[in-house]
Amino acid sequence: MNKRKHHSPVMRFRSRFPGVFLLALTIAFFLGSYTTAQAAVVPPSFSTLPINQSMISTAGKAGSAQGKEGFNYVQINDSTTNSSGAVWFNNPISFTRDFHLEMAFFIENTANDSDGLAFVMQSSGPKAIAADAGSTLGVWATITGTDPLNKGAIPNSIAIEFDTYYNNDGSVLSTDYSMDKEVTTKGHHIAWAYPGANSSYKNDGIVLKYDKVLHHNNTVGVTDLSDGKWHTFIVDYNKAAQQFHYAVPDFNVDVTIPVDATFKSNLNLTNGAPVYFGFTGANGGYAQNKAVSFVDVQGLVNIDLRTGIFQADTGNLLLDTEFEVTEPVKVDATKEITYATYINYDQTSDLAALRSGIKVTLALPENLVIVDNVYFGNADDLMTGALPSGGTALEYTRDSQQLTATLPEMTRGNGYLLHFTVRYQGVPKDTNIEEVIPAMTIFNGNAFVSSRQSGGDDSHVYTIKGILPPSLTAGAATVLEAQKTATIQRQNRNVYTQITLEDKNSTQAQLFISDFYAQEKELTTADFSQKAVIQRSDLSDPFQYTLELDTSGLTPGTHYYFAGYVVDTEGNSSPIHYFAIDFRGIVQLLSAPESLMGKTVTINELARAMDSEGWVLLEVSTATSSILEISNTSEGTWQLSGQTTAFLDKEKALADEVQLVLYDPDDHSLFCTITSDKKVLFEANTQTNKHLSLDLTQYDCYLRFAPQIDSLTPGTYQGNVNWQLDSTITD
Repeated sequence: MNKRKHHSPVMRFRSRFPGVFLLALTIAFFLGSYTTAQAAVVPPSFSTLPINQSMISTAGKAGSAQGKEGFNYVQINDSTTNSSGAVWFNNPISFTRDFHLEMAFFIENTANDSDGLAFVMQSSGPKAIAADAGSTLGVWATITGTDPLNKGAIPNSIAIEFDTYYNNDGSVLSTDYSMDKEVTTKGHHIAWAYPGANSSYKNDGIVLKYDKVLHHNNTVGVTDLSDGKWHTFIVDYNKAAQQFHYAVPDFNVDVTIPVDATFKSNLNLTNGAPVYFGFTGANGGYAQNKAVSFVDVQGLVNIDLRTGIFQADTGNLLLDTEFEVTEPVKVDATKEITYATYINYDQTSDLAALRSGIKVTLALPENLVIVDNVYFGNADDLMTGALPSGGTALEYTRDSQQLTATLPEMTRGNGYLLHFTVRYQGVPKDTNIEEVIPAMTIFNGNAFVSSRQSGGDDSHVYTIKGILPPSLTAGAATVLEAQKTATIQRQNRNVYTQITLEDKNSTQAQLFISDFYAQEKELTTADFSQKAVIQRSDLSDPFQYTLELDTSGLTPGTHYYFAGYVVDTEGNSSPIHYFAIDFRGIVQLLSAPESLMGKTVTINELARAMDSEGWVLLEVSTATSSILEISNTSEGTWQLSGQTTAFLDKEKALADEVQLVLYDPDDHSLFCTITSDKKVLFEANTQTNKHLSLDLTQYDCYLRFAPQIDSLTPGTYQGNVNWQLDSTITD
C-alpha cells in the first residue's frame, strides 16, 4: 500500500514561540481520532534461540520475550506513540575472539511508518536507551541542540539503523527536522554510525532552529523495510582480520567496517570495557509494531562437545563423534551399550556460568531402551573407572529417533559428563537384526552459547547385529534329561507330542524330526527330515503343533528317543531338543470264536436227552474262527472272564440258564464251564505264562441247559458268550 511519510505534528514539534504551543494542542485534539489499534507481530516460522526474561534486559517500552520455545521474539515498541524501547543481552560479548550473531527483525506493515529500529553494540550497560524517541530510534542524540552534539545518545556505541522514515524538512514549523538530510535515497534506508561521537553529527538549520544531521555510513536505500515480514540480519567479527561485518541478505546489504582505533575508541574497547549488544527502536507520531528475534549467538561461551559410545561389559570404544569412522563397528545385539557425552565449558569463556535449562539431544532410535537413567555430573567425579558411573539423574524425553535431556547449571572451567546405558530391544519381523545406529549429539544452546553438533555425518554410525533364534520349549536339552521325564507309550498306539516353540520375530518355522533310536548316539543333519511347516500371522500368537509319530516298528520293553529342532524364516536354527518314550507292550484279546452252532433237535429229542436232573447237553461246533487268543507284551498280568446270556427266540427263553461247557476229548474231563455268572476262565499270573492260544475245536463243546419242555415252543434260539479281558496295567 502507499504510505504517508509525515509524522503527527504534535508528537514531533518542538515549540519555539508561546503562540505556537496553543496551535499544537489544538492539532493534538484534532488528530486524536486517527488512533488505530495495533496488529500483533507475526511470530517467526523459523527456529530461534529460546530467549526468556532471565537472558535479556529491557528498557523503555520494550516488551517481554514472546512466542513458543524455539520460536521466540521480543517486541521493541508497544502501541504507544512517541516512545522508544531497547532490549539487551544480560551478558556482554568480547572482541578478544571471533563472534557470530544471527538475528531477524520485523516491522509491521502499516499505513504510516514510524521511524524504525537499530542494532546496537555499546559498553554502557544492559539498561541503555537514548533520551529522545522518534527519529533517534532510541539510540541517536537528541534531534536539536548543539551542547554537545552527542547529547542524549547512547555513549560508547556503534549502531546499524533500519530507518523507515526520511527525516529532512528544514522549514521553521517542520516537525521532521534534518536527521536524514544526507540520505540521498530519500526513503527507507540501512546505515551505520557511532551514536555517542560528536563527529557523527553536524548542526544544520536557520536561526532559532538548530537541527542535527546524522552522518550516515554505507547507506543503502531500501524499497520497503516495513513489509510485515521477518528479515535475517547477520553480524560477524573476525579478530585476525580486525573486521566487523554485517549483512541483510534480503536487501543485498553487505558491509565491512575496520576495527581500527576509531572503532575501538568509540566502543571503549581500549579500556577493556564489556560490550553489550541488542536492539533499540522508536515510534514517532504513529504507532508501528517492531520486533526482533535471535537465531544464533556465537562467541560468549566456548563449548567443546563429543560423544563416546562403548560396549558396556568390556569398555571397548565403538565410536567417537570427534573422529570419522571408516568402517562401522558391528555390535552384538545382546550387549549393553554406554553413551558418554563430554561437555567442556572452556575457561576462556566470557560467561562465568550457564543457567539450567539447556537441552542436549542425542540420536537414539526407539529400539534402544534406557537401562537405568540418564546421569550428569563433573567429569572428574564420574570417571573413576573405564566408564563413567554415578551422577545426578536428569529429566529426559524420548521420541522415535532421539533422546533429549535438560542440563543443570554449568560453570566455567569445568568438564561435564552426560552418560547412560542402553539395551537393544528391536524385533524386526522375519529378518535378522542389522540396524544402523546414527551417532549425533546436539548441544542446543541458548542466547549466550551457540548450538554445537558432534557427529551426524554418514560415517558416524555403528551397526547392531544379531539374531532372534527360535527355541523349542518342549523336550529336553540332553538325552539324559529326556530319560528322566520319559513318557510311557503303549504298543499299537502312535506317539502324540505337543511341540511348542518361542520366536520373537518370525511368522514361520520348519520342524525337523529324527527317527526313533534306542541307543544314544551323536546325530547329524542326515538323521533329520522335515516334518511340518508351522505358521502364524500375528507375532503375539504362540507357535504350537501336535506331532504324530508311528510306533508300529518299535519293540515293547525298550526306551526310545527322537530329537527335533526348528528353523525360522530367517534361517536361524534352534538347539536340538530330545524326547524319550518308555515303550511298553499291551494285553490284547486277539481273537475269539465269532459263533457257535448247535444242532437242530426236536422237542421230543430234547426230552429224551434229559438226564435225571433235567439237564441236556447239546453238542455245538464253531462256524468260523475257533481260536481264543490273548497276547501280552506288557509287564502286567491278565484275566479273561466269560459270561453267557439268555438264549431266546422271539423273547421266549430256551431255559432259565444256558451254559457253555468244554470237555477234554481224551479223558472226557471238564475243561471249563461258562455260565450266566461272570467268572474268571483263564489268567496269566507269571511272566512265563503271558499268552493264551486256545483252539476250541480241540475240545468237545456243549450247550448245557435244563429245557422247560412243557412251555418250550419250536424255534431258533440264540444267545451270546461275552468275553472280558482285564489287565493289571494301570496307565
